[in-house]
Amino acid sequence: MKDDALPQIHLVRDTDLGVFAYELHILAGDFLRESEFNLHTLATNTGPDSIAVMGKKHMWLSDALLAYCPSAELYRMAAMTEYPAARAFLFHTERREDGRPYGDVLMMDLDTLRQDIERNTLYPYGVSMEYRDGTKAEAAIEKWESMELCEKDALKTWRYLYAPEQVTEWQYRYSNRFSQWKEQAFSYMPQDLEERLNVEYMEEAQNPDTDMYRIPLGTAKQMLLDGGPVYRLFPGGPEKLLPIAAVTGLWYENYREFAVTPEDLGALDRLVRRETDRIMGIRPQHDKLQERRPSPER
Repeated sequence: MKDDALPQIHLVRDTDLGVFAYELHILAGDFLRESEFNLHTLATNTGPDSIAVMGKKHMWLSDALLAYCPSAELYRMAAMTEYPAARAFLFHTERREDGRPYGDVLMMDLDTLRQDIERNTLYPYGVSMEYRDGTKAEAAIEKWESMELCEKDALKTWRYLYAPEQVTEWQYRYSNRFSQWKEQAFSYMPQDLEERLNVEYMEEAQNPDTDMYRIPLGTAKQMLLDGGPVYRLFPGGPEKLLPIAAVTGLWYENYREFAVTPEDLGALDRLVRRETDRIMGIRPQHDKLQERRPSPER
């Protein structure tokens, strides 16, 4: 493995965005808890652009526009994440094949994205409100901010309103910025970038083995239930687990870190494709279930 630091901006071209996103949730850290929500969001986004913010223990993916809206959860996560190694992943869908989104992914440090957000933040002009009796109304921001908490609690739903021309201008700027970042970026194959991220994840383990690929406990259980080989990382070295460990032996108080060998990545690829199809509501194409990793070498 190379020991040089990752460049500031990285580009993965024309990849299966769902598969890449799911693999980030299990190879760059343990983000399995957010995987279903994030992949469903990616699948149902009606626009071409999504952004994921990856902190130390959490990952949040949403429409790219929401990273620039102060009222949105994605904006708050980008603004408030203090983890020094936090990253942003920018997904751009170019096309769909058999229901799967394909396109480019940019990875950058979160500060790079923050700087762009600060320069291009979108501010709402008002609020759309619906009362519990079905009555609908709109209020200017000044009125909304002056309303009492009890008045807001009386609402059934509410959402911020953005001027259409403001959104259109943002879309134009973001598209240009994405293109500029692509020109600056270093290109990687998806498996190469994920491998380098996994090395970082492995090095955080209590008993790391950088000749293997670290996976979360939830993924280890899934692989064992499928009959795939999984290893527990012990102080004396990795130890292969029996399939029965999926129901009896994964939850030790200590040594709850797991890995697979490079030779067993094919089984991991099949699990990833199956879970991606399930979450994103894609009907499997059995003749296209091919592993993306041409070599078992790390």
